[in-house]
Amino acid sequence: MKRNLLWLLVLLVFPSAIYAGGYRVSLQGVRQAALGAQGAVLSHDASVAFFNPAALAFVDSKVSIAVGGFGVGLTSKYQNPNTLEKHETDNPLGTPIYAAASYKPTENLALGVSFTTPFGSTIEWGDQWAGKYVIDRIELKSYFFQPTVAYKFNDWFGVGVGYIMAKGAVNIQRQVAVGGTDASLEIDTKEGSGTGYNIGVFIKPDPKVTVGISYRSKVKMEVENGDVLWTNTPSLVQGAMPFAATNFNAELPLPYEALFGLSYQVTPKLLVLGEIGSVGWEEYRKLDIEFVNGSDSYDALSTQGYNHTFNYSLGAEYAASDVVDVRVGYKYDASPSPGEHFNPQTPTTNYHAFTAGLGAHLGSFNVDLMGEYIQGEERSFNNIESGFAGDLLSTGFVFGLGLSYNIQ
Repeated sequence: MKRNLLWLLVLLVFPSAIYAGGYRVSLQGVRQAALGAQGAVLSHDASVAFFNPAALAFVDSKVSIAVGGFGVGLTSKYQNPNTLEKHETDNPLGTPIYAAASYKPTENLALGVSFTTPFGSTIEWGDQWAGKYVIDRIELKSYFFQPTVAYKFNDWFGVGVGYIMAKGAVNIQRQVAVGGTDASLEIDTKEGSGTGYNIGVFIKPDPKVTVGISYRSKVKMEVENGDVLWTNTPSLVQGAMPFAATNFNAELPLPYEALFGLSYQVTPKLLVLGEIGSVGWEEYRKLDIEFVNGSDSYDALSTQGYNHTFNYSLGAEYAASDVVDVRVGYKYDASPSPGEHFNPQTPTTNYHAFTAGLGAHLGSFNVDLMGEYIQGEERSFNNIESGFAGDLLSTGFVFGLGLSYNIQ
């Protein structure tokens, strides 16, 4: 029982589970997403601050404003290899958004601020499947607010730093077998919070070559006095912890992420890009939760065993005319979750993402469109704590619209 309860809280303040390679959702710029979800070497508008703060100093405008949004759909399919029982999620459309603005008081100094929702989704398994004692439904929302300052020392080198203020909320529902009865547990918190930083360098060793390196720190998210609601619990256990718990406290790390990007202007019309991401999922080895009712508390510890991962992106952009750019991209992201600790709250598998998009330049005004197909690799799992096992396959799609306005 103790371990089962903990799995409910794995995603308490962590990012979205809609992406396979861990929780990270790289949807903080439509142009970036169309190029395989990479942005360390781009400097086209204020949205670049999230990926590489130093790039903000190379945005070629005094004022830049960028906004955008995405529609994300993912379906995960479960099958028991022994009984051949099947089930799939019925997730609503996810809608991450972003907004950013920058201002250059001097030619070399840039100040900016960005608002992003990098972690947020809803996963619906329902309460009529074999994993209902692990998860029925989880809804996640999170917000990153990042003020940024960047400085360009010369035409080929700049640095930048951003301060991250993170907020998050979660609602989790599941069934718990208690004495032959299915009790229902709902966990809800309106606000988790944490802080971190984002630093980067932007280098142009040659007019055709750009190198971008950035590091986003671990963000330690903290939740205090989240709500716990039990229903349909047998009277014999209602006064005992954790069934008597009305609140919970938790502290969880969002992993650090380092990006190395390289671009090359092959011809005046063709730009090619590549990026490697290093994600510190090893920070998430265990989860410690405290259930609380007045002066009574119930501490529980769960092993997650996540591993460090790398992801790889390739992209190309072709200027079809003075007005229209055509973009394509590809990304591979590895799952950090080992099979012995895997569970369907976070249906994480190795995934391949194929992206495409268009950009239209109308003077100072820009419009970006993108689409993406996500193909996860089928994986088998057997959780050593719950004994819940099976095969999982996830597929999905993303579409996005971005607008930006740059004033020289």
